[in-house]
Amino acid sequence: MVRRDEVLPFLRKVKAELETLNRLKIKVGIQGDADSDILVIARVHEYGATITAKSAKNLCIPIHRDSYGKSPRDFPDLFFIRSEVGHLFGVVEKKRGRKDDKLKFLFLLLPSVTIPERSFIRAGFDHNKNALAEIVQQEVSEIIQGCTTAREAAEWIGGKAVDLIREYMMTASNFKPKGKIQRERYPSWADNPLVVTGRLRNSITYKVEED
Repeated sequence: MVRRDEVLPFLRKVKAELETLNRLKIKVGIQGDADSDILVIARVHEYGATITAKSAKNLCIPIHRDSYGKSPRDFPDLFFIRSEVGHLFGVVEKKRGRKDDKLKFLFLLLPSVTIPERSFIRAGFDHNKNALAEIVQQEVSEIIQGCTTAREAAEWIGGKAVDLIREYMMTASNFKPKGKIQRERYPSWADNPLVVTGRLRNSITYKVEED
C-alpha cells in the first residue's frame, strides 16, 4: 500500500502564499490616477493649507447663494464697503427690502484664508489600527488553513481598510466643524466638513502591488 504525503505539499503551498503575502503592499487613499483637483482637495484637508491671493490684493469669497460659483466681475453694480471691525465686503443694493437693510453682501475679501488640517487618511488609520490588525490576523489564519490565497487576502484587507477610512470620514465628531460660511453654503452636510457631494469619500480606493 502506497501512501501519498499530502501534508508536506500543503505546507509548501501555505509557505509560498505567506511569502507572497509578505511581498505585497496595500496602498489605501487617493491614488495617483485620480483627478488632479480631487488630489489637491485631499491634500489640503489632510495637511491643512493657507491660500493667498496671487493676482489680486484679496481673495473674493462668495458668502451669498447669489454669488456661489461666481466672481465680482459678474456683478456690474458691485461696490465695496468696510465694516466697523475692518472686514471688507463686496455688496450690491437690494431692489427690495427694509429701509434699514438695503445691501446684499455677496463677497468677503481677505488677503488669505487658512484651512485647518482635517486628516482623514493618517488619522483614520491610527483610529482603526486595532481593527485592521484583527482583519490581517484573520486573513493570515485563512491562508494557513488553505481557505484563501495571498492575493485574495490582500484584496480583502484593502477593501476593509477603505471601508474603515470612509466610515471615519463620515463621523463628523472626528473633525473641526465647518465655519459659518461653509455651513450656510452646504446646509445638507452642515455637520460634516469633509462631505459635500461624497466625491472625496468615494475617491478613497486601494491598490495591491507586489515588490
